Amino acid sequence: MTHVALPAAKDAPSKRVLSYLLTLLAAIVGLWLPARAEAQPQVVDVTAMPMRSTVAPGDTLAIAIVLDHQKGWHTNPHEPIVPKAWQGLFDPIATTITLKAPGGVIVRDAQYPSTHTIAVDLVGSGKPEPYPVYEGKAVAFVPIEVAKDASGELVIPITVDYQACDDRVCMAPETVELTVALKIDPAAGKDVDDPALFAAFDPKVFEKPAEPNAAAGPTDKVGASPSTDATFDLFGLRFSSGNTLVVLLFSALGGFILNLMPCVLPLIPIKIFAIQQAAGEHAGRRIQLGVAMFLGVVSFWAALAFLIVSLKFFSATNELFGNAIFQLCVGLFIIAMAVGMLGVFTLNLPQGLYAIQPRHDTLHGSFLFGVMTALLGTPCFGPFAASGVSWATQQSSGLAFSVFFAVGVGMALPYLVLTVWPKLISFIPRTGPVSDLIKQVLSLIMAAFGVYFTGVAVKTFIAESPYLGKTIEWWFVFAISLGTALWLVFRAFKITKGAGARLTAMVIAVGLAGSSYWWAARLTGIAREEAKDNLWREYEPAAYEKALAEGKVVIADFTATWCLNCQTLKATVLSTDLVREALKQPGVVAFEVDLSSKKAPGWALLKELNEPGIPLLAIKGPGYAAPWKSNAYNPSQVVEAISAARGAVSQSASSAQPPR
Repeated sequence: MTHVALPAAKDAPSKRVLSYLLTLLAAIVGLWLPARAEAQPQVVDVTAMPMRSTVAPGDTLAIAIVLDHQKGWHTNPHEPIVPKAWQGLFDPIATTITLKAPGGVIVRDAQYPSTHTIAVDLVGSGKPEPYPVYEGKAVAFVPIEVAKDASGELVIPITVDYQACDDRVCMAPETVELTVALKIDPAAGKDVDDPALFAAFDPKVFEKPAEPNAAAGPTDKVGASPSTDATFDLFGLRFSSGNTLVVLLFSALGGFILNLMPCVLPLIPIKIFAIQQAAGEHAGRRIQLGVAMFLGVVSFWAALAFLIVSLKFFSATNELFGNAIFQLCVGLFIIAMAVGMLGVFTLNLPQGLYAIQPRHDTLHGSFLFGVMTALLGTPCFGPFAASGVSWATQQSSGLAFSVFFAVGVGMALPYLVLTVWPKLISFIPRTGPVSDLIKQVLSLIMAAFGVYFTGVAVKTFIAESPYLGKTIEWWFVFAISLGTALWLVFRAFKITKGAGARLTAMVIAVGLAGSSYWWAARLTGIAREEAKDNLWREYEPAAYEKALAEGKVVIADFTATWCLNCQTLKATVLSTDLVREALKQPGVVAFEVDLSSKKAPGWALLKELNEPGIPLLAIKGPGYAAPWKSNAYNPSQVVEAISAARGAVSQSASSAQPPR
């Protein structure tokens, strides 16, 4: 091996460069890891105003703390009341006010604003729950008493802690530091500077005796204690800053595992040998170059984190992830990336990037070497990173940055360790079935996350439009049909050259995807109209018997999710305008008897009608001595049967059963 000796004169500038890089890294960590230093949209404007800016010794007054919320945002009250459905899933950060009273000031219990109850879903259940919050312009009052011997000017520091949320997402907790100055003047009057602002203040608080130690120290007598814990959701689990370290450790472990990918693992010894050759016999120089490469790898992930955090500056981001369609796209995207990691398709970088060869014998060259190392590994772990981006954009800025930063540290750490102890290179496993297995396991884990996001989207769809619950399976059929159609066209263009074969594939693909979409859309439209008109009621034995006792025409449509003939009859016969108009007539009650479950109450009715199976339409009414039944019918037959059941035509003319 040829060793290259570097001039000692270059060590000083190299150390300065390394020192600069380490300082930059420390600044990034110090800026982004604390949750309180996060960059995020300012959706609540917090201000403080005294009742009077000039007061007399012994005077009593209130300080107004104003929380002015942007539309669509709210803060948790000082005593949050968590809905029962959220117990154990949601730990709100209470709004609290703390005054550090100077000598000569007595602080009374704060008077917090009234709450407004709104419907929100802060646990991702898909079902909004009533939750009391502060919204709009919420004003709290802190009563204070000025000592009789006070003079000069009193400066009162105020700290307000709160957490802003919209109807689905909560931001990281915020702390606002305010200051109120009071000028002491024995001739001061009692006029209020802003009467409208203090109209809701109740001065009766001064009628109660002050606490023994009320003049000493901060006050927050009625609210929950301020909390600095930042809470966040991770695939249905709730974490706080107390266990964020666990998440970061797992993130770093994930970054380490990325080195075992087939397109990364073989390059590790090569890159370490290159650094070792550039440093020669200088162990210190080798470590410097290793640190620079370490920072290069970390910087790649830090840059990706900055890109994610930049998305958080747009207030529309939270609204975007509250959209079920976007959630579905995220889930399907992650699943697609997981399929790609299984080898169905690959992500390739432009060939020009592979031609970039940074120098190994300089600090900036090793730094770029680290950046390129991470960048050139993206064909293997790119889908993993892309899926992580989809998740991170839903988290707080600090958490998103910290997680990706930890991934970068985990991926870069082996390079640093191997430059310090080069002999450990012999322990690096070779590529082969093991690295392929790791890649496949990661892809399946990603697929599970994709299914999670897809499931959340489906739950949101059904919560917003309950009628979708009756047809959701057909949309899954359409999704698979669409994927099959796209795959058919893609492969046809790959393996055939003739226009006829390609055109045939396209026609088949359009027919497959188009027909499945038409059927899913038609059934959904029918379900939507039924929900709107409320023509079909869910079968309940008591309601069914009551309708019969009242002499109404009672229709029972026996169906099930597994009965395709039932759904076909519903779409082509019972949902026609002719039948719908008949169902809207007074005295007609239609029940949908769903037999999808073995425990459904409709099975007893089916047995009572002496029928072996479904599809089945049964009609009872004053015009029939025995129920009209059929499992194969057309719109005209159904309308005639309804009319006969009302007694509008002779029973003999309409009692004949249609073909069964």
